[in-house]
Amino acid sequence: MFKKISIILTVCLLVLGTCASCFASMGGPGEKIRIMCYGDSNTWGFTQRPGVKRWPSDVRWPGVLQKELGKEYTIIEEGLSSRTAGEDNYDNGLNEAIQYELNFNGRPTLMPLIKSHIPLDVVVIMLGTNDIKVRFHKTPAEVTANVEKLVQMIKLSCDPEKEWYGYGVPKILVIAPVPVMATKNSFAPKNAASRELGPLFKEMAARNGVEFLDAGEYIKVPGMPDGIHLTAEQHRILGMAVAAKIKSMDLH
Repeated sequence: MFKKISIILTVCLLVLGTCASCFASMGGPGEKIRIMCYGDSNTWGFTQRPGVKRWPSDVRWPGVLQKELGKEYTIIEEGLSSRTAGEDNYDNGLNEAIQYELNFNGRPTLMPLIKSHIPLDVVVIMLGTNDIKVRFHKTPAEVTANVEKLVQMIKLSCDPEKEWYGYGVPKILVIAPVPVMATKNSFAPKNAASRELGPLFKEMAARNGVEFLDAGEYIKVPGMPDGIHLTAEQHRILGMAVAAKIKSMDLH
């Protein structure tokens, strides 16, 4: 009898171990796969609807991503309107006394946010649109270099033994943003330049050995009247595309 019970317990442990491995992520057996979406207003969900400036969580593309991937995943939204990939910007509308407490530059905030949310299996970066604003005087190649710096920061700055509590480096998915067709003077002269980001981002992702998705292949022009921001349907399309890409990546 004891031998039979021992065999049954052994089989049960093997089954449980196998099931746990199916759901294992960087956090270990049983931990959900954790994905941080790092972007600007089109990740935050800005909309020009009267009186309501943000799409609901289930409409925004990270919310669509969460629904499509299911309960085995945790999607962490880190969108900020006006965020750049590497340009300092303190034009934030805050009181002058605290204006310089908020820099829309996404470079200095990336590492603190990653460390705040670890363990992370994937960091999705969709930035670059704001870097092409007229005021920054940047070429598409320079905007690409800003995003590449973020990629390299993630790849090179993780020390599993010291700074990351034993967790490894998350995988990276770079998304080239939808090319703008802006009517605002802050963008309009650079609309054509935004269409160059897709091919440049693709080359950069390949050179750094990270995943890539071109949002412009799924959405040709932002549907909001400003020609910059996505409609609810476009958020759905993008979220589904990102979900399909994530599913193609080996994260278990």
